[in-house]
Amino acid sequence: MWFQHKRKYWTDKDREYLSLNYMRKSNAELAEHFGVSVHSVAYQLQYLRLRRKYKWDVRKDRYLRNNYLFLTNKELAKRLKTTPQAINNRLIRLELRRSFNWTTEAEKFLMRNFLQKSDIEMANILETTPASVSKKLRRMGLKRPPRTRKDDK
Repeated sequence: MWFQHKRKYWTDKDREYLSLNYMRKSNAELAEHFGVSVHSVAYQLQYLRLRRKYKWDVRKDRYLRNNYLFLTNKELAKRLKTTPQAINNRLIRLELRRSFNWTTEAEKFLMRNFLQKSDIEMANILETTPASVSKKLRRMGLKRPPRTRKDDK
């Protein structure tokens, strides 16, 4: 069934509110305020040439340097009130890379356990990230068989 959404006509008052609050509120919060989609808010921000520019400073860079090995980009983004992509870009700019040295013992552990344990479980045991485990499994050519659903039987 097709539902036509009522078009939002942006008033000068709406645009003023948007320009005063876009740095303090997310697009989702603004969309809820106006009763429109997130895309509508994004379009208006673009139309008004309003961009959020995250300001990096020495304190935030120091926090990244001290914590990037222990926290995911998502966790860092939440704590620094930015996006995971912004964190990733900043880590690249600061030349900070997470690397896990794969020992033969760790590789043997993967070979023995990849069918029984998830990437997350193995990452926790090996003290690395699930993405690192997943990438290593691909490089080793280890694939899990496709899962079958119970109702397919």
